[in-house]
Amino acid sequence: MRSKPNLIMLLLFALTIILSACNDKKSAILSMDEVRDLAQQGEALSWKDFEGYPFEDVGSGLYIRKYEINENYHVLVGGGSVDEAPLYINLVKRNGEKIDIRYDDIDHFIFN
Repeated sequence: MRSKPNLIMLLLFALTIILSACNDKKSAILSMDEVRDLAQQGEALSWKDFEGYPFEDVGSGLYIRKYEINENYHVLVGGGSVDEAPLYINLVKRNGEKIDIRYDDIDHFIFN
């Protein structure tokens, strides 16, 4: 009789692991590698590409979403409507310097 409850517990544990592995990869904060990957889309990059990443709404009158990356960088996506292309998608250093990741070189920005 003991083996049946153990088997059920093992199956539940396995199911939990499988379901957690199936979660959207974007449940964590945005990483610099993901920013580089997103930037490769250029002008095709949209609000939807950032869905699932946690953000802070910092806009007043405009939609401006702040996505933390680490203690040194964050991304600001801004525009008049989330149904239209963003006006900018900026990678921002803590000192305020920024680039639009759709057009500018991220590695040059980071390492200079």
